[in-house]
Amino acid sequence: MIGIVIAFLFLSILFYLVFGGADFGVGVLEFFSSKKNKEITKRTAYKVIGPVWEANHIWLIICIVILWIGFPIYYNLIVTQLHFPLTLLLVGIIGRGTAFVFRHYDAYQDKSQKLYDRIFEISSVFTPLFIGITAGSLISGNMVHPDLVANSDFKTLYLDTWINPFSILMGIFVLALFAFTSAVFITGDTKGDEFIYYKKKAKRANIAALVIGGLLFLEAGISQRQFLDLFFANKLTFIVFILVSVLIFPLWHFINKRYKLIPRLIVGIQLFLILFVWSFLAFPNLILFQSGELSILSETPPDVVYKSLGIALLIAAVFVLPGLYHLFKTFGLISK
Repeated sequence: MIGIVIAFLFLSILFYLVFGGADFGVGVLEFFSSKKNKEITKRTAYKVIGPVWEANHIWLIICIVILWIGFPIYYNLIVTQLHFPLTLLLVGIIGRGTAFVFRHYDAYQDKSQKLYDRIFEISSVFTPLFIGITAGSLISGNMVHPDLVANSDFKTLYLDTWINPFSILMGIFVLALFAFTSAVFITGDTKGDEFIYYKKKAKRANIAALVIGGLLFLEAGISQRQFLDLFFANKLTFIVFILVSVLIFPLWHFINKRYKLIPRLIVGIQLFLILFVWSFLAFPNLILFQSGELSILSETPPDVVYKSLGIALLIAAVFVLPGLYHLFKTFGLISK
């Protein structure tokens, strides 16, 4: 049953990257749009993410619950040593969600709308940045092993873990990745000049993600991070890296042909491969430390906990997944 729980943890992270990424990315695109094009992006945002934006956070909630119940040692480690970036991440989510509602549903239209727009845009950049910083921190090698916590100072435990070049670059990489994902999603729902506009946005975000990804590997090499050793230790990594790169060509082919579903599926496959290869290489030591190792399977709860959690997740999937499929289909997010 523990395998089922881990599978749900993996899928919840993947779905949050895909659907949450497309969601946050709309705000990123709006932030980097000219004053002339902000209204276009704002209008498109309501059309593409308006009906489903609230459903995206279900994946984040599932991920947190699984870690909290099924893998408490990892949960405790993450929420303590990365308390600051996680708190800022949550502030961004709250600010963005609040601004999205008020700027759309506020019956009284006045200058406050501009304030809501700015909060939405800044939060949309702020949040994925800290999602990436948090993810980068977990594999940067700057995390402190639980056995060494007692002998570590405040700076080492709560600042160095995430304020480092690798984690910051990962934050910027995720920001570019979310913008790219969103632009790809939006091209399927636009026509004419708007289609051309968002296709250009997707190309720029694609280039930005590639450049920042290169800088990420360069920094890992200069700093001699364990992440890079794991990356080059298995041939599967190169196969996946080549496959993700090659998929860019059919992705752009179908975008140019103005397909709606296939480009979105390709982006989802690319994100799946990136997440899978890391999980495969590092498992079960998914967090990298300055010194020592810690398996996600360490100090796990009794089997009855995984049995109850696994059954609950399977039952939830039976009810939730068809409902989400119907929601996406109703609003045309998964039509051809």
